[in-house]
Amino acid sequence: MRVFISTGELSGDKNASYLVRKLKVFGWEFYALGGENLKKEGVKVVEDPERISVVGLQEALLKLKEINRIKRRVISEAIDADLIIGVDFPGFNLPLLKILKSLGKKVIYYISPQVWAWGKWRVRDLAIMDGVLCVLPFEEEFLRSYGVRAYFVGHPMAKEGFISEVIEIEGPVFGFLPGSRKDEVRRLLPRMIRISQEIKKILPSSNFLFSLPKGYSLNLPNAFFVHGRGRDVIRSSDVVISSSGTATLESALEGKPTIVLYMVSEITYWVGRLILKVPYISLPNIILRRKIFPEFVQHIDPKEVANLAVEMLERREEYKNLSESFSNLLKGKYDEVEVFKGILNLP
Repeated sequence: MRVFISTGELSGDKNASYLVRKLKVFGWEFYALGGENLKKEGVKVVEDPERISVVGLQEALLKLKEINRIKRRVISEAIDADLIIGVDFPGFNLPLLKILKSLGKKVIYYISPQVWAWGKWRVRDLAIMDGVLCVLPFEEEFLRSYGVRAYFVGHPMAKEGFISEVIEIEGPVFGFLPGSRKDEVRRLLPRMIRISQEIKKILPSSNFLFSLPKGYSLNLPNAFFVHGRGRDVIRSSDVVISSSGTATLESALEGKPTIVLYMVSEITYWVGRLILKVPYISLPNIILRRKIFPEFVQHIDPKEVANLAVEMLERREEYKNLSESFSNLLKGKYDEVEVFKGILNLP
């Protein structure tokens, strides 16, 4: 059977590679809009999603021509597939799967769009899917109440033993993760550099460890950087300062005190304030329904963040217990292989 997988950013590529490892038991042939992680699993990648990986409305409009070109390419590849799997990235994948479903294809959504946070009308689109696999504990019940064939399979970061290494740096170490998308890095990296400089003024013995996307480098006293090793940076740090996204889940799973930063264009920010239905932006806070990680949204004061980061050094023990409890929350109810068997009526 030929399977086409559509991702949209680095975290989707990582999570899709986990799913492929699970589904290899079926002996299927995989094609994808994906990146290096899927390539390592032997998937034939037909387009790189980095070209369409953006944060926010204004940013997406600026790339609309390229997004539409890639969408046409993906449809031309997916139309020959027996099964299409969309992975996260709903701005691109939800309309894509709707089109393919209307053409009579079998479609499954992996890592459900966060319709509980905004855009509840999108539940109608999820209800036409052959199956929706959820990775957060409250999503299955919410989606099933709207007629969606939803299954809580758990988050791959909690289910698979991710191997991470400690990068040996004399402490205290503050880890910085500005994200993987260019718009995100462009906005957050200069502010993170400012934050590190403010921390240095408060705590001269500090060292800094940055996880940067490929193509980025850093020349800063007492600062080290690595490419594509976000989990290693989190494990190696005493306090983490991170963009909002998958990295915050990794911080919770590692039991690290973390400060979350979020910044988009002003237009996207004000639109978001109108439509968002949740009080937090980071997934650990949303899942636990309380602010375990401080959040700085849009207007970021480097001195304020630096002062808080130094204070959080004294709270490291409080966060250690978070690791096991958070991991248990994300284990899931169903095995992915069994869910696919049920959806596709396989023996």
